[in-house]
Amino acid sequence: MADFYFDDDKSFAENCKAFLEAIKADNPHMAAILQDNWDALVAVVRTGQRDSKVRGEFNSAVASALDSLVRSDEPKDSA
Repeated sequence: MADFYFDDDKSFAENCKAFLEAIKADNPHMAAILQDNWDALVAVVRTGQRDSKVRGEFNSAVASALDSLVRSDEPKDSA
């Protein structure tokens, strides 16, 4: 991904949207996974929480989505 910087003149929501668009240009699958789970991540950041349970749930959801992506790319047995 090209260097991405948050713009201090933009709102948090605008910066989030720009970040997802930058990722989408580079890796549409990753952008879709992040977008699907974005609300959980943003809730942690916006409220200033450092709740490891919420972060863990977000990480698990992303890991599960990545695992599904890998499984869908694996060759199917022709038994």
